[in-house]
Amino acid sequence: MIDWEAVRTEVTGHLQALIRIDTTNPPGNESEAARYLAGILRQEGFDPLFVESAPRRGNILARLSGGDEPPLMLLGHTDVVAAEPEHWTHPPFSGTLADGCVWGRGALDMKNMVAANLMVLLLLQREGVQLNRDLVFAATADEEAGKGNHGPGWIIDNRPELWDAPLIITEGGGSDFAVGEQRFYTCQTGQKGLCRLRLIARGAPGHGSMPHGDSAIVKLSKALAGLEGAVFPAHISASVRRFVEGIASRRPAPEAARWQQVLDPETSDTARRDLPIGNTLRRELGAVLHNTASATMVQAGSKINVIPGEATAWIDGRLVPGQTAESFTTELRAFVGEEVAIEIDQYTPPLEASSDTSLFQTIVEVMQEREPDAPVLPYLMPAGTDAKHIVPRRPETQIYGFMPYRQQPGEEEMSLIHGHDERTPVQELLFATQVLYEIVCRFGGVENR
Repeated sequence: MIDWEAVRTEVTGHLQALIRIDTTNPPGNESEAARYLAGILRQEGFDPLFVESAPRRGNILARLSGGDEPPLMLLGHTDVVAAEPEHWTHPPFSGTLADGCVWGRGALDMKNMVAANLMVLLLLQREGVQLNRDLVFAATADEEAGKGNHGPGWIIDNRPELWDAPLIITEGGGSDFAVGEQRFYTCQTGQKGLCRLRLIARGAPGHGSMPHGDSAIVKLSKALAGLEGAVFPAHISASVRRFVEGIASRRPAPEAARWQQVLDPETSDTARRDLPIGNTLRRELGAVLHNTASATMVQAGSKINVIPGEATAWIDGRLVPGQTAESFTTELRAFVGEEVAIEIDQYTPPLEASSDTSLFQTIVEVMQEREPDAPVLPYLMPAGTDAKHIVPRRPETQIYGFMPYRQQPGEEEMSLIHGHDERTPVQELLFATQVLYEIVCRFGGVENR
């Protein structure tokens, strides 16, 4: 019998220890976190594999051997984004335990899940659980920098024999939300693609005292003005369809009809505006129904008295499943006009896993037993996870984002991730550990014990 109060203390301690290792990316320093995890795993009888893609950019993998079914991986990244200590109640790398929460950068993104995944692996080993498949624990580097040159992508490219799991649970879903009084949980089945590009306007250079009608800056300004309030065409992915249908099935008939209208590209935007929901969910729905383009950086000129011959804006483009770089730039061109060149710097395709798999159904069943009145819905993430480095290299991989988290007022996940005073309640860390343990046991052919 597992002593869950002891687990609460242990998993909390692991999270605190991980937060106290500053793995801000850049530069990363994930090797220190990987070595900490390797030490714990060795103490428990595992033979962890430590691999560095570059000095201090370490990854750790460990395996609990089981039966012949395809392996399942519990994946988390150990790097974090930068913090501004002067704006925090407790120092961001202190791992302070206060007000029932562990405070620090990575407490939600995503050292909490790394600690929970580690705890699941340790408990299975201690309990002598024999799964029908291998369970792989992976704590990897370089998710936050976007290109993933030191984490899963590097491992697959350089040590492909180490990455054999076609089924993965990682970050990106699991938090609850409410529509009216009805609660739901999310399980990420997809994420939008990435198309980072530059808009480049060219004109005639000259002296600032002699203006002319061929200004690169003016051309670029016109192009960017076209993005203000731009609404790209609606594209309904399978994940969004099931998400919206799941909500509609639990709402009163008149409201349910409006939810269904969201799934018709002709009425989608009007119906979304009319839904009785908060602005956060409304904006998120808009993001997952459309391709989006956000201007994030602008550069032009170097001297006050020189008219530059070139002006550049950087665009963060996000693509819904089914869209490509070509289809996105065609839509973008309609808003920015013909006076700018479009040059793509980085592209990763949108991803979508099936919600008809046994792993997804196991997640649904476990949560239904714990929260029978809060169904789990497939979820398309507007941003990205390490899945974007894995699936293009291993297209057969099915990746699900699920770290259960019951949100409380003032502790909403998305308001704390990458923000000041990031923290996670200890009770939620224990809840997630228990749920993930049940999911792994049941999916591994063993009833939780």
